[in-house]
Amino acid sequence: MINEIKTIVQNYLSNAKLCSLMVGTVSSGGIKISDKLIIPNELVVGNLKGSLTAGRKVRLLRNHGGQQFYILEVIEE
Repeated sequence: MINEIKTIVQNYLSNAKLCSLMVGTVSSGGIKISDKLIIPNELVVGNLKGSLTAGRKVRLLRNHGGQQFYILEVIEE
């Protein structure tokens, strides 16, 4: 019984998008995380959002669930 509960918890944690730190580059449509993934501007929040320009690298905090991203800092200009 304990092993089944451990398996259920592990499967839940594997499928849940927990809070995490990410690095991305600002582009015209949002923040590019990888070659295939660009976070749209609608999902990005934070005080720095209005002052970003294309090409800047930023550190993001992904909210639990992956539906919102907070800009923590600008890494490079």
